[in-house]
Amino acid sequence: MYDLLAISVTLPMLLSVVSFGWSRAFGDTDRFPGSARLHALLILLQVLSVTMVYGFPSRFSFLVISLLYFVQGVGVAYFIRKKGRVDCGCLGPQISSKLGFPLIGFNLAMGLMGLAYSHSDWFAHRHSFDVTGLLMEGMMLLLSLFIIIGVPDALHAIRIYREIAATHISKIKRL
Repeated sequence: MYDLLAISVTLPMLLSVVSFGWSRAFGDTDRFPGSARLHALLILLQVLSVTMVYGFPSRFSFLVISLLYFVQGVGVAYFIRKKGRVDCGCLGPQISSKLGFPLIGFNLAMGLMGLAYSHSDWFAHRHSFDVTGLLMEGMMLLLSLFIIIGVPDALHAIRIYREIAATHISKIKRL
């Protein structure tokens, strides 16, 4: 049960971390509306909070990730007020994602979900280091890598294939 709760609250942050790493590896421009240091700090906090949820399963780890979601929601509201609806680059350069009120609502909802998961009556918490949790985090990182890189690339390849196939449709229909 704990693993399902952890996955549901950490997957958005893992997607953000993977897209940041992928963008840095290929030298893409950083579209984060704040400074580069602030973006790196946010990614570091996301990595640490996700690792805490998987590696040290406890009520405290869900409280930490909830707090980070709430801070992100406030940050989105701040940047909307300061710069408007700019592209935040939250999911990497291939996926356009603008700062907006739905993103604020999403962060608040995820924060509330983390708070609900931290309630002690939901499940028995382990308060020690969990190696299998870190393996689960590794698997979720691979899934995030597939989502951030594989899906947009596959959609791009399908679009190109359809454009090429459209020029040969008459030959295909004769067969």
